[in-house]
Amino acid sequence: MNQKIKIIPTIFARSKREFDEKFSKLIDISNELQIDFMDGHFVRNKSIKLSDVPNLKHYKNNFEAHLMVQNPETWIKRLKNKGFKKVIFHYESLRDDKKIIDLINKVQKLDMKVFLAINPGTHEDKILKFLNKIDGIMIMGVHPGMEKQSLIYKTFYKIENIRKENSKIPIQIDGGVSLFNAKKLVEFGAIILNSGSFISRAENPEEALEELKNLL
Repeated sequence: MNQKIKIIPTIFARSKREFDEKFSKLIDISNELQIDFMDGHFVRNKSIKLSDVPNLKHYKNNFEAHLMVQNPETWIKRLKNKGFKKVIFHYESLRDDKKIIDLINKVQKLDMKVFLAINPGTHEDKILKFLNKIDGIMIMGVHPGMEKQSLIYKTFYKIENIRKENSKIPIQIDGGVSLFNAKKLVEFGAIILNSGSFISRAENPEEALEELKNLL
């Protein structure tokens, strides 16, 4: 598997002020950025609204939306109009095979990539049936909705088991990624690593991003 390893900074913001601060820090240091959305129902925290995000079509970066929300299907057209290129939604937000496949098709018909995310408490067997339909899988390394958590160790085994089923599908890890585990995550088969507070709260975010990249 010779796919290029990516580090994607994450913008986790509960207010427009926090979003604007992180957005301005990260927009010039990475070609790809993830923006987290939380509705206060699927996870306890609430994030910025989609209306707080500027028109992303004015930027050259590739933006992905991580939907930690119930009813993710209601977001898709608005994400497309805002300029997102990739949508990540959670298996646990739907749990119904037909609804999941319908949403995968809806995203792809709008010419956006779609990744399916699973929480730490969900066994990877639940999503194996979707691997040939999605553009990638995102494994949550922590419980969604909070920053500054340590990576849950069974994340490594989830990567390993999915990789045994499919040697080529992109596997993305979100949450708990650090200088201490990034290399091991890649060795197990992850090719995309998200990093939130490690980069966005660093005194020099560009240096923090380069530090992670240099590890790999």
